[in-house]
Amino acid sequence: MRRHSGLGAILLCLILWAGPPGAAHAAAPFAFPAVPGWNLAGQPQVFSPETLYDYIDGAADLYLKYECEELQVAEYRKDKASVTAEVYRHRDALHAFGIYSQERLPGADVQAIGSQGYYESAVFNFIQGSFYVKLTSENTGAEDRDTLQAFARGLSQVLAGASSLPGILSAFPAEGKKQNSEKFIAKEFLGYAFLPSGFTADYERSGQKYQVFVIVGETPEDARSMLGQYLKQIRHGTGPAEGRYQVTDPYHGDMALLWKGKYIWGTLKLGDPDLRAAYLTQFEAIPTR
Repeated sequence: MRRHSGLGAILLCLILWAGPPGAAHAAAPFAFPAVPGWNLAGQPQVFSPETLYDYIDGAADLYLKYECEELQVAEYRKDKASVTAEVYRHRDALHAFGIYSQERLPGADVQAIGSQGYYESAVFNFIQGSFYVKLTSENTGAEDRDTLQAFARGLSQVLAGASSLPGILSAFPAEGKKQNSEKFIAKEFLGYAFLPSGFTADYERSGQKYQVFVIVGETPEDARSMLGQYLKQIRHGTGPAEGRYQVTDPYHGDMALLWKGKYIWGTLKLGDPDLRAAYLTQFEAIPTR
């Protein structure tokens, strides 16, 4: 991803407020926060979905998959040091979490800023509401961590949106789950066009590494339709009816599935049939919300 210099002055973002279906969204600007001792340089850079490639080249495809609607970029300077802020506004908080979850590193130094953030050398990324913020630094030396955290907190204070992760993440079974491994896949879940999206989490138990997933339909009937298409695709002979399924997917192998209400839970890459069955029991105990 390219870094640009000479970007920034005041960063204006369009903040979307939820309204009734079909209603126009109201937009409100916010001033990029002042940081003591740092100066904003130049004019802001604003990129639409059509021009996103001008800034992040090949990475734009992934951001557009997660419904990026606008990117604004600004740069702060302090002597030889600089911090560049990239503020991506996505269609909604779910898609902002999705792109963040794709880029969050395993074992990341997770921080309680915004909905969630993480620090690594010269980088601090976080999400809040429909915004995904990426901060990068140069020549900040030993102050790098404190500097980026200060910028992140300042931005969080002026960004709109709730500071919470998707509620469905709390329903994933806790035992064996790798911390902060949850992801949202925005399109073609499991590689099937008729499964538009899904959530996954990484697990390890008894030496086995595998994933648990959930597909959330708009309604139980929507879940029925998706499950029916899936079972037909893999030539599974029964269904769709609410309840348990043990299936073999030609691309993913043996899987356990449970349809309950608008939710389809499942396991991936889990070879132990007893453990797959145990997960079905756990899925059945998850309240339908």
